[in-house]
Amino acid sequence: IVAGALLPLMLYLYERVLDSLVDMERLQTIVNASIFMNNSFGECFVVPDNNTKTQSPYDAIVGIINYFALLGSLSILCYWIAWASWIIAAERQVRRIRYALFRNILRQEIGWFDVNNAGELSNRLIRDLDTIKDGINDNMADLIALLARVLSVLVFILVIGWKLTLVSLSLLPLMIIAFKMILKTTLNYTSKEIQAFASASSVAQEVLQNIRTVTAFHGQAKEEERFAKNLIVAKNVGIEKALYVGIWLGLAYICIFVSHTLTFWYGSQLVRTDCTNYSAGIVMVVFMGCMYASIHTGYLTPNIQHFAEALTSGSYVFDIIDRQTKIDVSSDEGDKPQNMIGDIEFNNVTFTYPARQETPILNKLSLKILSGKTVALVGTSGCGKSTIIQLIQRFYDPDEGEILLDGKDIKTLNVSWLRSHIGIVSQEPILFTGSIEDNIRFGKLNATDDEVQTAAKMANAHDFIMEFPENYKTLSGDKLSGGQKQRVAIARALVSNPKILLLDEATSALDNTSERIVQDALDKAKQGRTTVVIAHRLSTIRNADLIIGLEHGRVIEYGIHDDLMKHKGLYYELVITQTQKEEQADLDSDQEDDKMEEEFVRQRLVNCNLSKQSGIVIDDLDKNDENDEETTFDDPLKEKKERFRTSLILTILKLNAPEWVWLLLGGISSLISGATQPLFALFLTKIFSLFVEPNLEEQKRLTSIYAVSIFLTGLVAAVTQLLINVGFAKSGEELTMRMRKLIFSAILRQEMSYFDYETNSGGALITRLSTDASSLKGMTGVRIGIILEALSATIACLAVVFSVGWKLAFVVICFVPPILFAGILQGRKQNNIVQSKDKSSFTEQGGQYATQAIEHIRTVVAIHQEKHFINLYESVFNEEFKKQMCHLHLTGIGTGVANSTIYFVYMATFSYGNKLVKDGDMKFDEVIRILVAITFTTVIIGRAIAMIPDYSKAQQAALRILQLDQRQSEINPHDESGIILNKVIGNIEFDDVHFRYLSRPTFRILRNFSLKCSTGRTTALVGPSGSGKSTIIGLLQRFYDPLKGKVLLDGHDIKYLNLRWLRSLMGFVQQEPVLFNLSVYDNIAYGDNSRQKTQDEIETAARMANIHELIISLPKGYKTLCGAKGSQLSGGQKQRIAIARALIRSPKILLLDEATSSLVSKSEKVVQVTLDKARPGRTCLTIAHRLSTIQNSENIVVVDRGKTKEQGTHDELLRLNGIYAQLALTQGRST
Repeated sequence: IVAGALLPLMLYLYERVLDSLVDMERLQTIVNASIFMNNSFGECFVVPDNNTKTQSPYDAIVGIINYFALLGSLSILCYWIAWASWIIAAERQVRRIRYALFRNILRQEIGWFDVNNAGELSNRLIRDLDTIKDGINDNMADLIALLARVLSVLVFILVIGWKLTLVSLSLLPLMIIAFKMILKTTLNYTSKEIQAFASASSVAQEVLQNIRTVTAFHGQAKEEERFAKNLIVAKNVGIEKALYVGIWLGLAYICIFVSHTLTFWYGSQLVRTDCTNYSAGIVMVVFMGCMYASIHTGYLTPNIQHFAEALTSGSYVFDIIDRQTKIDVSSDEGDKPQNMIGDIEFNNVTFTYPARQETPILNKLSLKILSGKTVALVGTSGCGKSTIIQLIQRFYDPDEGEILLDGKDIKTLNVSWLRSHIGIVSQEPILFTGSIEDNIRFGKLNATDDEVQTAAKMANAHDFIMEFPENYKTLSGDKLSGGQKQRVAIARALVSNPKILLLDEATSALDNTSERIVQDALDKAKQGRTTVVIAHRLSTIRNADLIIGLEHGRVIEYGIHDDLMKHKGLYYELVITQTQKEEQADLDSDQEDDKMEEEFVRQRLVNCNLSKQSGIVIDDLDKNDENDEETTFDDPLKEKKERFRTSLILTILKLNAPEWVWLLLGGISSLISGATQPLFALFLTKIFSLFVEPNLEEQKRLTSIYAVSIFLTGLVAAVTQLLINVGFAKSGEELTMRMRKLIFSAILRQEMSYFDYETNSGGALITRLSTDASSLKGMTGVRIGIILEALSATIACLAVVFSVGWKLAFVVICFVPPILFAGILQGRKQNNIVQSKDKSSFTEQGGQYATQAIEHIRTVVAIHQEKHFINLYESVFNEEFKKQMCHLHLTGIGTGVANSTIYFVYMATFSYGNKLVKDGDMKFDEVIRILVAITFTTVIIGRAIAMIPDYSKAQQAALRILQLDQRQSEINPHDESGIILNKVIGNIEFDDVHFRYLSRPTFRILRNFSLKCSTGRTTALVGPSGSGKSTIIGLLQRFYDPLKGKVLLDGHDIKYLNLRWLRSLMGFVQQEPVLFNLSVYDNIAYGDNSRQKTQDEIETAARMANIHELIISLPKGYKTLCGAKGSQLSGGQKQRIAIARALIRSPKILLLDEATSSLVSKSEKVVQVTLDKARPGRTCLTIAHRLSTIQNSENIVVVDRGKTKEQGTHDELLRLNGIYAQLALTQGRST
């Protein structure tokens, strides 16, 4: 406020100096007697009398000048304090808002996440909070200073000349209306922009989280199109906003210049008729005051826009912050019994999901689960099994009925206490960023190392963990196999020693040996615990204390295994169906338990020996192999930025080239607009010079001419402002959309190893996508217009001032370097902040934590780690805050110098100009002309300098974008080169393949791996988890290239085949089905993105996957939305849709990675028959832990430690009595 209120004091000094200069000019005028005698002076043309004055005009000016320096120094101090304080306050406030938002998001009940997209929520934490920060940081300080200037100046000029001020402000109501409409337009359209980009961000997040599925089905183009659709909406809204803002801004400019015209026309009359109250100085100061008020009111526009955008974003953010969750895990309310017995009861429970209220899931369900007992839930997919487990964890509350724990409604229990006593292992294991040890410890944060290792041993995870070079410190990620991830998840559940254990297909991803071991561990872990098991593989629950059969959300039968088999109901049908599938694999079932245990122990010894051998292999790498791979392990993000800097702006402008017409329109308009300011100064000083014109009639005539000229100048300025807004908004929005598409496209074309690095996780990439393209506006769009305006004004100003008085011009121009230096200082400090943020990746790291937590909210809530993720998130931004604080004071000083230099400019101009006028080297109006021209130009340059921090951000963003765009993908899916074979036979061969993941270069996955898969035959891969089976399929799809050796298709190295064509030959069903937030129709059609699929084709594929009947039973049929990650469907339903997606492309090669592992026996049998029918004429490569699904394969390959250990038919391998026979024996005993 003080910084802004100093302006009236400056104007007061300004008025005194001007009056003194006018007096000095009049003294020189009357010296010429002929002029004095021959002209009719106005009655108010007063000749100053030096004999009656105690001080000459020259001495009066000398006495005033020092006060300008005092005001300038005080202004610097005030701006420094204000800017530094507001920036610090804004950082702290946004930090608190950020934390409150993240906390409250994680507090919400799961049902809220069903209807609120995770991508949009993540976007709120990134873009909306940045928008809020922009609204309340130094922009708010600027807003307050500008308001203080406007209000204080208006009060001052009303006091010294109220008549002239009221005339000058006569158009103020129209100006207020114009600015009000600018604010309203900005608010409305900003809200639409935020919504549009939030939708686009949601698409991007979904795609990047599931990049393997997108790549496998070559969905990059479709996803880019889906992403672009939402961007088009945001772009159109932005252009429309600029058009309306430009119209109202043009109206405001017209009002301003009409006001200027009236001021000098009426002011000249007042000086002639009311000279006791009005002087030339007062007229000029009233004008300057109105001008400053008008200009600074105009400068309020971007600040108001920032504030309006912050309000819009804040409304969404605070709606979430203020929302009261229905199930509050952070609340201390609710009972916390000292002891838990573990009795669970469902009493007439009815339930529907919030996102699918038309489809009831549970219907008057009643069941009892006694303490310490194991209860198994069986039934077809979608019958409500997983819903029961979620209700026990109180993810949802039932619509009707009650759920009791030890006789108490769980609604009355403390939510945190309840979940802390529950261990959960879900069907799809979710691990978080961090080491394996960290992920296990998520089950119990204060667990000791011994407890962590004990839990890992119980889950049969310890051995494979110890094989990694960094053991338990190994980072978890996509390179863990499904079975390995599942075992880590089991260890995480067991480490807390829970009273209630919930197992949702906990062993579905394990190989047979591991399953048996883990099952034994789980059997031990169940003792003394209430255990609820969901199982499709019925052999794992036959010893359960109670088996409950569910159908259509109701209990239709229950009992123990033997009783239910006698009853011959649902359970009997499921068992018989599964037994028929597995009876051929049920070998040596009559062997005694001690024989089975001998085989079990022997297998463990084999594993131990192989572990040792593996350790030797890793340490004793082949030297040639190392040399070949030496450069492969470098971080692909390490690029040299320097080569981009020289042509950065030109490169960005080239990307904006399609909008050259709009750029030209905006550019020419900016140049004209910039020239209007010095032109206006010229007309202004011409009018001012008339105050010493002796001839009254000549004064009136010239005043009218110059007033009309000012009006016409204003009209030109108004039109150019509209054209600037429209031209640069169109080009800027098009560029922003193009850059977002470019970033997204560049990300999608990267090879799979790019995404294996933690720095390129989905959350980090989403953060870059959201912020970098927006930051580019700092060097494009309207910013270009401001720079061109400044350039044009500077050239015009130099032409004016040097033509008028070069001596004074040189003195005044000496102050330009300090102004530029202050701006550069601001820019460099901001640049340092941006670079520091970029290097340490604070925002990306925080975004990664937030994205993970929100994306996998069910797992976070289930393991009761909301506080942990909140602490991780807050610690990142706390560190960022500390690093930024050291730069803020220099930014404040730079701002102070940039905004206060005008005081010193006035001091120097009046000081030297006073001397020049006294000596007769210049006229007083020429001094004013130079001063006003430079003042107006300085204001424009100041606007351009204010953009330097934005330019610094934009420069860093542009460097990152261009780095990514110029990064050469090792395996580019858009590359159209490569051989396309005229005829595909389907023979596949792996020839001496070596492979290691680049993100784990010291751990070898495949070594000397060779395999042949003949056309039309099925090759099955079996072996322990982590042996390289999924990697083999990944290499065949060319997600990666081998480090040595070749992968051949019909004798051709696939590296030389056309990539799009190669992947189009393959149908892929993975272990963890991934569906997109699209309709069932679109998810199935995703299998073939080469053309639009017909409804008949979709239905045919669905029938083949045994899902058609279920789909048409849904209220919306094939138009039913699957939800994010298929959240609205059960695991089995998702898997069958994924199978339909693979079959719709009629693939020549079929890749099945545990394709039926999530299906119940009845569905599995049908789907397995379908897959068997689909295999003839196709090369089929399948991964299976369940041997019954692959025993009819023409070739079964046992893979262990990245090598082929055994291969042959089922019978041949049994006769070999090796690893496969042991696996078959173990599974046979388990069934």
